[in-house]
Amino acid sequence: MAADFVPIFQEEYRALRPRAPMPPIVLRFRRYTSLNTRIRLRAGEILVSLSDLLEGAPEPVIHAIAHILLAKLYDKKKLDPAQELRYKRFYMSAAVTRQTELIRGARGSKRFFGPEGRYYNLDEVFDSLNTRFFGGLLGRPELTWSENVAKRALGHYDAAHNTIVVSRVFDRPSSPRYAVEYLLYHEMLHLKHPVTRRGLRRCVHSRAFKDEEKLFPQLKEAQAFIKRL
Repeated sequence: MAADFVPIFQEEYRALRPRAPMPPIVLRFRRYTSLNTRIRLRAGEILVSLSDLLEGAPEPVIHAIAHILLAKLYDKKKLDPAQELRYKRFYMSAAVTRQTELIRGARGSKRFFGPEGRYYNLDEVFDSLNTRFFGGLLGRPELTWSENVAKRALGHYDAAHNTIVVSRVFDRPSSPRYAVEYLLYHEMLHLKHPVTRRGLRRCVHSRAFKDEEKLFPQLKEAQAFIKRL
């Protein structure tokens, strides 16, 4: 229950601000799609919102979260690196990562605009790449053009929803097919080479990933085009 966590926040508040008056602390669990946390000071009360995924977290982890949130609210200089590391080890553990992916897939919404663009059909491009580079063995995820013409997030693979999203900035006659193919090929490699962990570090592009990416025949031309965007 949320009330069980309040004494932990009070203890961490007193450790951080030993001489300051203790304000009321109101804590609620929210049905977030990830391990989101939020803290704010309003009308003399500390309002804390925690993801309900944290309800079963070990007490030392809750202490770490309380310390981090309160330090950010009052004095970032007093943020304890050991507490940060404790929380990082928790949220980057394999069990917690898997749980958050499942919850995000179940609770999170994903807007689909379909693979059919004005100039390029992502289903057709995927099938062609799958045959040429993967022996036709990759299962096709949901493929969709983005809602907006994004120039920063050009493409991404969402593992929780098994979806590849490509920016509409590529769906125009001035975009060479090899650029669209390369971007989709890159995201397809994420299907084949999922994110791994080395200790507390996430490895998004493994050596095998990078080696296979180099097999794309027009790699330099595609990267140069993308850079110009």
